[in-house]
Amino acid sequence: MPMARPIKGYAVIEVRARAKVEKIRASLFNSSDLIGLSSLDGEEELMEMTTEEILTVSSVNQSLFDTQGSSVLEDYFTDKSIKGDKLVPSARDILTEIFKSCVHSEQMLSLTPAKPVKVSDIYLSKEQINSQTPGNLLHVFFTKVRPPKKVLEDQLAQILRKYGVPKPNKSRYSKAGKEQHQGKVVSSKRPLTKPPTKEKSVLNSVRTALSEKKPIVKPKSPEKTKPEEKDPEKARTKKQEGTLSFTTSVTVLSEGKRFQPVDSCGYMQHLLFPEEKYLTLEGFHRFTVDRAKQDIRSVWRAILGCGYDLHFERCACVDTRHAHKACRKWSLEMDVALVQYVNRLCRHLAITPTRLHPHEVYLDPADTADPRVSCLLNVPVESLRLRFALLQSLNNMLETFFLPLVELRQTDTYLHSIAALLREAKGLVCYDTKVAVMNRVLNATVQRTADHAAPEITLDPLEIVGGEIRSAENTYFCQAARQLACVPSSQLCVKLASGGDPTYAFNIRFTGEEVHGTSGSFRHFLWQVCKELQSSALSLLMPCPSSAANRNKGKYILTPGPITYAEEQLLHFLGQLLGIGIRADLPLPLDLLSSFWKVLVGESLDPEADLHEADVLTHNYIKRVENVNDETELEALCTEITSQHHSSESPESPNKPCCKFTYITMTGDEVELCPGGRNIIVGWENKDMYASAIRSLRLRELQNSECMTAVRAGLGSIIPLQLLTTLTALEVELRTCGLPYINLEFLKAHTMYQVGLMETDPHIEFFWTALEMFTQEELCKFIKFACNQERIPFTCPCKDGGPDTAHVPPYPMKIAPPDGTSGSPDSRYIRVETCMFMIKLPQYSSLAIMQEKLRYAIHYREDPLSG
Repeated sequence: MPMARPIKGYAVIEVRARAKVEKIRASLFNSSDLIGLSSLDGEEELMEMTTEEILTVSSVNQSLFDTQGSSVLEDYFTDKSIKGDKLVPSARDILTEIFKSCVHSEQMLSLTPAKPVKVSDIYLSKEQINSQTPGNLLHVFFTKVRPPKKVLEDQLAQILRKYGVPKPNKSRYSKAGKEQHQGKVVSSKRPLTKPPTKEKSVLNSVRTALSEKKPIVKPKSPEKTKPEEKDPEKARTKKQEGTLSFTTSVTVLSEGKRFQPVDSCGYMQHLLFPEEKYLTLEGFHRFTVDRAKQDIRSVWRAILGCGYDLHFERCACVDTRHAHKACRKWSLEMDVALVQYVNRLCRHLAITPTRLHPHEVYLDPADTADPRVSCLLNVPVESLRLRFALLQSLNNMLETFFLPLVELRQTDTYLHSIAALLREAKGLVCYDTKVAVMNRVLNATVQRTADHAAPEITLDPLEIVGGEIRSAENTYFCQAARQLACVPSSQLCVKLASGGDPTYAFNIRFTGEEVHGTSGSFRHFLWQVCKELQSSALSLLMPCPSSAANRNKGKYILTPGPITYAEEQLLHFLGQLLGIGIRADLPLPLDLLSSFWKVLVGESLDPEADLHEADVLTHNYIKRVENVNDETELEALCTEITSQHHSSESPESPNKPCCKFTYITMTGDEVELCPGGRNIIVGWENKDMYASAIRSLRLRELQNSECMTAVRAGLGSIIPLQLLTTLTALEVELRTCGLPYINLEFLKAHTMYQVGLMETDPHIEFFWTALEMFTQEELCKFIKFACNQERIPFTCPCKDGGPDTAHVPPYPMKIAPPDGTSGSPDSRYIRVETCMFMIKLPQYSSLAIMQEKLRYAIHYREDPLSG
């Protein structure tokens, strides 16, 4: 049998999500830094070893329950627990809590309030430790720490004999069965006191009778001489509760001599009833240290069983009473905040909430600065995890059984229906739960089957050559709108895109170009259309007014105001594009203000927050008008405003500037705030009415009912609008537009290496290192270069263990060698096949060359359609 090879060292890595363990295990086995040990001694021996022999990866939590685990983990557990013969402070603290829980659990059962007991006054009997009172963690600890096949009572008796101490008379807290009255601990059993006078005579007569019986004992060898045996347990059961106490005669033999019986009540009680020992905190700590030296795994199993984690933090409630008490402190606001936090955490970890374990939910120090979780800062972690477990169970039930059965079309008609209540409580439903139900509905409402050919449109790229669009009619948006106007919307309702050859709403052909495949050209079309919508070529969207004050720059809103029939048709097509993007699962690079999505899903606008976000200058002006203290200050404000715009003079004082009931719209037109507003002067009496009228004007412009109706009509022709009732504005934006940044870890996890390439190849490592050094803007350009879209989905069904065909397009990204072998690799350029999201990467010799070639590709090879 070969000898086990010595372990050179170990490292403990904390992973936030259990779902990432296998990924990290694979990364460690593929790491050239850990496996490449050629510089160490014994190179020939190491070359004969497999990767698993050089590197061993195991789960710390699971190893606690392995009978034959690695010895290095025992060193790790020991180092976390004890230093020499002393416990580390954190371990001492939680063991003290476990010890005190035995007393607290008894006090919770008391009908009268109990005063706090000092830990130095606590002496615990075997009955108390073995009590299964709810909340008695000490019983759980000894149950988990005891050796296999050993009875707990025998284990406790052995522990008390070794680590227990006699209870001093001054102790205020004794063993089980004691009641507390007015802060004192009083035993419910009658104490063993001096017998009353009437009972003395009876006791003396018994003693006399027993002492007269003096058996003659033959001399025996000292080895065979034994005193009279008495069973302490039987004697204890026969003992009357303090009403009568007597002793029996004891004959002591020594060298064949006979002695008279000893008639001492105290001494006889000591022989018949040995002094009971109790466990103190110090004894408990000594036992734990000794047990840790013998079997550290059992100690940690006991700690985890008591509801603590590897960081000595409580991660579970003590008992059901504690759990019910913690749940009563939760409000709807806290639940919504927790669900939003879990949504962000799952997006970061690229997993669904169903795969998130409750012990993986905790607030990092970086999370405390987020105002969205401010209401969760003082919540104990065990309460946080318990609440998440409840919400997780609720979401599983909703996704599996409840949501598919709810009729959502009559949400606005019946205000007390289940659908209406669900809309009120939609903040309790996780984003992934809603999307899962939404995807099922979208696949169930497919109207174009595989037997029908996809509509096809032809676009002329020469109309937008050089990026300059001469007129709105030449844009891709208008070209597509004209050609698809005669296509029934049912032909655009296809199943969700999935796999390597997805089905899209329509196919695209470019005049004068031959493109193989449909994915790359379709994604390029959507990217170009979004670019046109957020430019001056089309007037459907406009920059939000706050951008003039360097707030929300790059954000757009629907252009307010009356619309023509042609503009209504274009807005209808805009809504269709939103639905087409949802069915294609292609994030549209649209940067629309949150007020747009609120109105789209039917949420009310916040008069303060939404106005401040859209038009900070108007919001500040309204606040100044509302907060003026006197007429002089109001007059000064009117003077300032009229000097910035056209001047108005009061009819009563021709040289005195004044404000009228008019205001400038977002499009720059001056309108009356009320009928005849041009003739109404703003004064001290009507200033509040004037401020309220300006606020109402801006909110009407943000709601933009006429334009939004056309957009909703177009969206409703592609997807069922009732699905929006369960989504928040942020969730609809995420489902439609995705995230405006690239998660490299997620992209790396959804990358395939072809034709013999491996993740550990030098040029592949150069590739990922170069991308990590890119800015988000450069990463978006790289994605655009590789697959013709700036944004990629941040979720993928394959994360739940599905096959490769379950990937959401354009995933997975593929890296392959370049075509041909001519020339030096450093002189070659990177090529891509956008339809397949394939990058043909030469074997560059250094990181610097890799950066140079990547930057050249994304900056000077814009919009390749290599097919």
